[in-house]
Amino acid sequence: MKIEKIERDFYNKLLNRRELELIVSYESSTPKREEVREFVSERFDASIERVIVELIESVFGSRKARIHVHIYDDLEDARRFERRHVLKKHELIEVGGGKSGK
Repeated sequence: MKIEKIERDFYNKLLNRRELELIVSYESSTPKREEVREFVSERFDASIERVIVELIESVFGSRKARIHVHIYDDLEDARRFERRHVLKKHELIEVGGGKSGK
C-alpha cells in the first residue's frame, strides 16, 4: 500500500483527533480495515489503538481507495467520541451478549 495523495489533514481540537482523507494505491484486493490501521499507525507514528478507520471506498476502475481516518490523542477520547458500532469493528469495546429472549 502506498499513499498517493493526502486530500485533507486537519486537527480537530474539539474532539482531540487528527482527521485524514487519503488516496492510497494497492496491489491486490482492497485493503482490509486492520491493514489500513497498521499502515496509518506506521506512517503517522501513532499507536494502532488510537487509529480509527471511518471509511474505505474503492475508486472505480483502478487499484486506489479513498480512506477516511481519525487518529485520536488518546484511547479514552476515541471511546468517548466514536460511534458504538465503529468501536466494535475496531475491537475497542467488548461485544455484549444481547437479550436471550427468555
